[in-house]
Amino acid sequence: MWTPRRTLDGLTDGFVRWLDRVAEDGLLRLFWRNFTSWFGHRLVKRKLVAGEEIVAECKHSAILYVLPALAALGGLLLLVVTPFMEARLAWLPLVAAAGLLGWALIKSLYIARDRFVVTDSRVFRVWGLFSLNEAEMEIVRLLDITVVRPWWLRPFFSGHLVLENAAQEQGVRDIHYIPRPNDVARVIHALRREATGASAPAAEEPKKKNPRRPDHPRKPGPVSARRRQGVY
Repeated sequence: MWTPRRTLDGLTDGFVRWLDRVAEDGLLRLFWRNFTSWFGHRLVKRKLVAGEEIVAECKHSAILYVLPALAALGGLLLLVVTPFMEARLAWLPLVAAAGLLGWALIKSLYIARDRFVVTDSRVFRVWGLFSLNEAEMEIVRLLDITVVRPWWLRPFFSGHLVLENAAQEQGVRDIHYIPRPNDVARVIHALRREATGASAPAAEEPKKKNPRRPDHPRKPGPVSARRRQGVY
């Protein structure tokens, strides 16, 4: 049951734990760790279960960061131009720069937090910034894998994956803009063969010995008159 005292105790415990982390790691390291956790690796870590190993973790291709980078560059240029403008109009580039920089940061976070992960037993995808989304599928349920590499993504070694299974609708189906999709498809195919037992080599049948005639000599002897005449 919620009570003000229990809430105060929880806040106090959380503050004490935060002070312990600061004393152990330092304020700058703690800040950097919390800041980088916004870029998706904590979402992947929370999705894993005990004993599960990550085989491949696919982030989006760097080509998707071109527009955010251009927007951030435009925001910085506006900030540089602002001191040379009239005071009554200086707020316009400031607002535009704040909008461009904010959009670039949010867009970059959306791209960085969208990750496709292949483990030893399943594939899953995590994405979202304010609203979080998760989708997963077992390796053995995968039936077909389609690799799509458009001509304008081939110079960047990037492409798309389409995963098919028996279900009509699934959360993990279209994986867009990932680096080296051929390698990812090959890894998934190897894990699927291993999970279904198709990669195990077939047991070789023992070779049958050639039947030997009872009167056949074990070791060839000298040529006799009977052998020369073809009599056995």
